[in-house]
Amino acid sequence: MSLHRFIPMVLVIAACSSKDRRPPPPPPAAAPQLAHGTQADLAHELDDAERRGTWSEVRHRWQGQRLRWTVTRQALLCRSAEACNVAPFPVQRPATQGWMPLLGFAPGEFEALAATCGERAQCDFTFEGTLTELDVSGERATKLRFSDVKLAGPKLAGR
Repeated sequence: MSLHRFIPMVLVIAACSSKDRRPPPPPPAAAPQLAHGTQADLAHELDDAERRGTWSEVRHRWQGQRLRWTVTRQALLCRSAEACNVAPFPVQRPATQGWMPLLGFAPGEFEALAATCGERAQCDFTFEGTLTELDVSGERATKLRFSDVKLAGPKLAGR
């Protein structure tokens, strides 16, 4: 083997040495608690992100937050603890926002909601939950998923 081939091979092997490996970067810091965390606040930030292309910043700021929202349960869209989407805004035509969060309930909470709302087609209620998934972009429909959802007071207002 000629010397001009041997030297590059030694450099490649040396570059792969375990002593030269850098530690992985630290995980990103959790976003501070939002001062304004209503669905109207999120809608405003999404409108701004549409103009500025700041989708990842919105996701970082909101995802993982424990939030308290008042929403409307449409009986047809919330039939079980595993499949319960809610309307975050009063229904209007044309709709200004098209997202309908999926709720993942804490044990016993869906049953409490079902018992309180009864057979009503629409039922407003307040919940607290962690926004565990916020899929936002200018190319896809906004997708929200809450976990550990618990009913919060004032509990309900019937329609």
